[in-house]
Amino acid sequence: MRRIIYICSIITILIFIFIYSCNKDDWEDHYSNYDEKVNMNLWTAVKEESRFSKFADWIEENNLDTIFDTGLSYTLFIPNNEAIEAFHDTTGYPVEKILLNHISQTVFQTRNIDHNRKLQTMSGKFALIERTIDGFSFDEHPIIYTSPLYLDGKVYEISEVAFPRPNLYEFTSLFSSVIKKYIDEADSIYLDKINSKPIGFDEYGNTIYDSTFGTVNRFERDFFPVSQEFRDKSATFILFTQVQYNEALNMMAANLGPGFTSKDDIPMIWQDQVLLPDMMAKSLFYGIIDYSEFKNSMVSITGDTVVIDPYNIDPSSKFLCSNGQVFTYLNFIVPENLYKGNIIIEGEDLVDSIGAGKYAWKEGVTVTGLVTEPFKDASVQASQGALVNVSFPRNYTGEYNVEFAFTNVFPMKYRLEWRANYRPSGIFAVYINDLKLGEFDTYNLRSSVISVTGKRFIAVEGFNKKDWWVENIVDFGNISIRFEYLGPGIQSVNGFNIDYVALIPAVE
Repeated sequence: MRRIIYICSIITILIFIFIYSCNKDDWEDHYSNYDEKVNMNLWTAVKEESRFSKFADWIEENNLDTIFDTGLSYTLFIPNNEAIEAFHDTTGYPVEKILLNHISQTVFQTRNIDHNRKLQTMSGKFALIERTIDGFSFDEHPIIYTSPLYLDGKVYEISEVAFPRPNLYEFTSLFSSVIKKYIDEADSIYLDKINSKPIGFDEYGNTIYDSTFGTVNRFERDFFPVSQEFRDKSATFILFTQVQYNEALNMMAANLGPGFTSKDDIPMIWQDQVLLPDMMAKSLFYGIIDYSEFKNSMVSITGDTVVIDPYNIDPSSKFLCSNGQVFTYLNFIVPENLYKGNIIIEGEDLVDSIGAGKYAWKEGVTVTGLVTEPFKDASVQASQGALVNVSFPRNYTGEYNVEFAFTNVFPMKYRLEWRANYRPSGIFAVYINDLKLGEFDTYNLRSSVISVTGKRFIAVEGFNKKDWWVENIVDFGNISIRFEYLGPGIQSVNGFNIDYVALIPAVE
């Protein structure tokens, strides 16, 4: 028993010696992991360091040295003399703003960084401090020296002058005027009720304000505030240049055929309402995304899953902005499905909810004749899980018309496709731009229907389709579609319903 106790004691002592010897250096490193302190003011130390003399002269020439007399603490990211000698300003930034971009009104310690951190400089911009394989960087400029901690701050030496990084809006303004214009024109004026003073009531009891108006940019509200600076928010923006955009529109015009010869023939309203919103929804992503992280399917900044082509993004185009990061496309083309694809209007998208189980036609939908409310019906067989339905009195023989529009339609031959349920039924005439395409009793949807293409549409649990050729769209614009009720037809339970209607470009 004594022998066992003796052996255990020896083993315990050896383990203690081993642990102490192995960890002594680690513990010493831990307890000495504090910056060396020097009893000297920051600016005095900078002026005494010969390799920072040109930076010190530059600061004094621009009367910025007085900030070090305020008693506040600063962190300086100082380009050495060689960096300043090699400096050539092509940005147009004021020298004072360039200098302030190297000064932060705080004491910053790189050892507190796990990966990266944003630091606001006195230029108003947020610089990105990153941990790298070789150490740390300041806005992608390697930090090559770290000073002791002085009485009122600290110095990091960098080997290049660090220009204030443009934010995403400023970068976009330089490289893509069409996107800049799109963002600028998204400004909207609104009544600022918080700052407006109520001064009375009108004859209807509505409050009258001594009005103060504000401005909101819908692009920055719906996508990302590209013109603002943030510490904890950023985005990655995939851009096309103005040259790429113009070339893409020229290719689109050639693809459209007669009546379109160049980018100048592509209507601006279509660019603003269709093309640019679609491209912005596929081009903005939250956070700083590395090129290797791009995939065919991505979640965009709007929360939608979008399809992109990572191989069409130029990895060498990566540019770090103050509130995000930019890549540009290698080749930009206008997706053909935007102007030669199907234009679909879902029936349920024609109505708005106005209460529990109550609906009304949306603005832009014109209804004449019988006054009756539409309602949205859920159905697993409907194209998007729902359809719009209107009920008529039994054997109704009166008037009923529904008219709405397809917007931003390019001229070409189309096939109009109407999908609906055979219950309730009725005989309807269908018009495009007041040209009658034909008549149809929706009760016939219960069985197969012959398409104008010669194919056969098969009924699926009461749903089926009917189609007509459309050959009277000769100009770009909005296309009116009208359904006119002609009578009850075969079935006496009558009404009107739309699962969807679609304009489908004809395949020659």
